[in-house]
Amino acid sequence: MQSRPEPGLAIVAAGRRDVSFDIEMPIPFARAARGVTTPAGVPASWKVTALNDQHAYLRWDAADEALAPVVGERVGLGISHPCTTFDKWHWMPVVENDYRITDAVTMCF
Repeated sequence: MQSRPEPGLAIVAAGRRDVSFDIEMPIPFARAARGVTTPAGVPASWKVTALNDQHAYLRWDAADEALAPVVGERVGLGISHPCTTFDKWHWMPVVENDYRITDAVTMCF
């Protein structure tokens, strides 16, 4: 989470260069504060409403303001179509269920 420039809007440091958006916008599914290794879920109202080259625009319902994202927090984004994400990267990390990176693989897509 890069910034919260206005009420109900957070800027995530991931954009069109990073994730696919051809079928639907990336879907927030997890969050973890700095130093926390076990992620938590996110409120159902969290939605990525737009992308530019390097940023996602995350919005949420006013009723969820107490659960709003915090600058510095990490947000997991799911993608609807992996092909148009895989072709953006030369390599990808292998991530375990506890979110530790244990390896890397070369992408040959």
